Amino acid sequence: MKPEEYEILDLIPQRPPMVMIDRLTHSGRKSARGRLFIKESNVFCSEGHLEEAGLIEFIGQTAAAYLGYLRLSAQEEVKPGFISMIKNLVINSLPLINTEIQSEIKIENELFGYTIITGKIIQTDSLIAEVEMRTFIETPKNPSGIRITV
Repeated sequence: MKPEEYEILDLIPQRPPMVMIDRLTHSGRKSARGRLFIKESNVFCSEGHLEEAGLIEFIGQTAAAYLGYLRLSAQEEVKPGFISMIKNLVINSLPLINTEIQSEIKIENELFGYTIITGKIIQTDSLIAEVEMRTFIETPKNPSGIRITV
């Protein structure tokens, strides 16, 4: 299946009201794109805009959806992940409610369950945010209870 054919809740571990991506629209070799229509009911909206935390979460969930898509394509389980670091965050503007934004992420490196990505958010051909982010995918515990890394 193509990424846009999946329901977003099949690709990400987050559940409403914390879902910050509507659709994974593209999956390439170490890159992906997503979209989000900003509703007034979004938990990260305030005073008619999507707040900074919502922009960061949108990029993080685009990465999560991409990794979820890869896992489902390999017939594996989607695992929870976490944003573990944010670096070089630049926000040029906050998008208004009732508008759509697009995300683009690129996988820069993967090591020991961590993924380093660069991401940007675009609205009508304007760059509104960009960031470098490190995410961590939760790994299962072995029977002794010691966390293992794959």
